[in-house]
Formats: sequence, structure tokens, C-alpha cells
Amino acid sequence: MKDAAVYRHSRMEEFLSLKKIDGVIITHPPNLRYFTNFTGGEGVFLALPPDWILIVDPRYTLRAREECNHDITVLEALRPVEKAASLIREKKHAHIGLETAHLTVDLFRRIRGLLLGLHIKSLKDNLDRLRMIKDPGEIERIQNAVDIHTRALDETLAWVTPDMTEQTWAIEFEYRAKRHGASALSFETIVASGPRSAIPHATADPVPLEPGSPVVFDHGVVFEEYCSDETATFFTGPPSKPFEEIYKVVKDAHDAAIDAVRPGITAAAIDLVAREHIEKAGFGKYFTHSTGHGVGLEIHEAPTISTNDHTRITPGMVFTIEPGIYIAGKGGVRIEDMVLVTDDGCLMLTKRPKSLTVIFE
Repeated sequence: MKDAAVYRHSRMEEFLSLKKIDGVIITHPPNLRYFTNFTGGEGVFLALPPDWILIVDPRYTLRAREECNHDITVLEALRPVEKAASLIREKKHAHIGLETAHLTVDLFRRIRGLLLGLHIKSLKDNLDRLRMIKDPGEIERIQNAVDIHTRALDETLAWVTPDMTEQTWAIEFEYRAKRHGASALSFETIVASGPRSAIPHATADPVPLEPGSPVVFDHGVVFEEYCSDETATFFTGPPSKPFEEIYKVVKDAHDAAIDAVRPGITAAAIDLVAREHIEKAGFGKYFTHSTGHGVGLEIHEAPTISTNDHTRITPGMVFTIEPGIYIAGKGGVRIEDMVLVTDDGCLMLTKRPKSLTVIFE
């Protein structure tokens, strides 16, 4: 962890120099975790090189001192934000950045009032982008999360029955995932069958699985703060010819997009590969979301594999590829895998085969 901390603080110093500011106030929990190793979720981190200071209230003092990197000073204060502002003034820093994408209006106004007279720069979510390149320790945690969710789904599939509800399937998956070491779910598990599978972010409802239909199963877990994400579409009986075609179109778009992943290409270009394939098959209007997203300390983080993100893909990035087709009133198909960008392409982190699978004959 020491080498990772040195690297991350070095990146922070480069960032501050580029933005022409003296330091930043960080309160967003994933960024607190990334730059300090503190997992408590509540605190204020001051990156004021050469000073690295984490301020927490008394509930978290012992935890912070146990978890934080060796070069971080942990301070206790009943009002961490006020303490942070006092230290900034004491050290005579004049230009300070705020991660405004993650601040409430109230907190932003409070900090701005405390730092009245100083130059405040909005960093939006720019700090999040420093987390795009994963180090070996992060990749290992993500892979462990993937392995846990894969094992949990394998066990659940062996247990699932035709009369089961979507909600029961989701509950059984969560139980098995936590039994195998997950600390939490990355998001509420999606189990959507029949016409409900056309809802990209459907919940798992207390309704029986629709017979002879697609079931979109979107799942992921958290292991040591890092997330996983994968979607498989199963069929509760032999699919109709139209759904056989839809599945093939989505699978081919998924495979083509993964084949396109390589250093130097843009996120938008990868999205275009999947999107054009689906459009040429005549289903363009039914592909209603981006092709993928970064995964790490957050389930959705940079880069976004979408038409609007022109980030250059770089080795060490981890993101999903998940095209889908959703036809209201009939059903939908989504196929999702996670990839790690390598020097000459990408490595699949999720290993489940994505061939069409019928779970009940």
C-alpha cells in the first residue's frame, strides 16, 4: 500500500500544479478511501502538499489512525469542516479546489463562507478521474469481487426453480455472495423477467418468473471497498425466433466492442462500434443507454463508454461493455462483462460464457 500511496499523492501534486491551486478539500467517500485508505466514509481530507491531513470526528479517530497511510496526519475535531478551513488559513494557502460535483449546496456555501477572501476553484468531478487507472492491488480486489459474484450466481442457478419469484432469486444471490466474502452489493440486484426485462434498471419484484421469456440478471458485489458488475440474460424456456435474433445481435455487438478495446482508442469510438452494429440490425432505437462505464470504488465511475466521452483509453482502466436491446411490452436482452485494458488490448475479468442459456427446459 505504501507504493500506491506514494503514486497517488504524486498524481495529486501533478493535478494541483495543472490546476494552479495550493490544495483541495476532499469529502467524497470514494476519494477519501483512494487518497488516505480510510474506509469510514465521513471526514475531511486536506491535500496541501507537503501536508496531507485527514480530519475526523471522535467516532472515527481510532479507525482512521489504524487505516491511514503513514504520511497522513490524522486530526480529531467535532467540526471537521471548520477545522479544515482554520488550517488552510493558518498555513496561508490562497487557492483552494472543491470537488463541487459531490457537495450539497448547503455544504458548498458553508465552505465558501469559511474561506471568504480566498480563491475557490470548482473541480467538479475532476478528482474522480485520477482513479481511472487501477494499480495491481485495486485490480486484485476487483477480480476477487468478480470471483465472489460468479460463485454466488453459480450456486443460485443450481437452486432456482420455475415457480420462484424474481425477489427470491435476488435474495438468495445476496445471501450466497455475503457468505462467500462480499461486504455488500454493488447495487440492488436486478432480476427482471418477461416484459419487465425491457426495463434496463428494473427492481427484483415479488412476482413469479415469466415462463418462456428472457430474464435479465444484473449483479455485482463489493469486496474490500471495490465493486464488480456483470449482466447475464437467461431464458426460462426455449426463446422465440425474434428473441433468438435479438440475443445474437446483442452478443455480436458486445463481442465487437470488446474486440475494439485497445490503448489509444476513445471511449466514444468503442460505444460507436456496439451502437452501429445494433443500428444496422434494425434495433437502434431500442438501445437506450451507453455501452459501458468504469468500475472501481464506485459502481459507476470514469470513463463512460458513451458517445459523449472522448477519453483516450489507457492500460489499467477497468470498465464494462454492456449493450442491450429493450422492446416495451415484450422484453429485453443485456449482455455485460468487465474488461481490464492491457498494453495491446484487454483482459476479460468476468469469465461467465455468454452463449444463449435456457435455465428451464
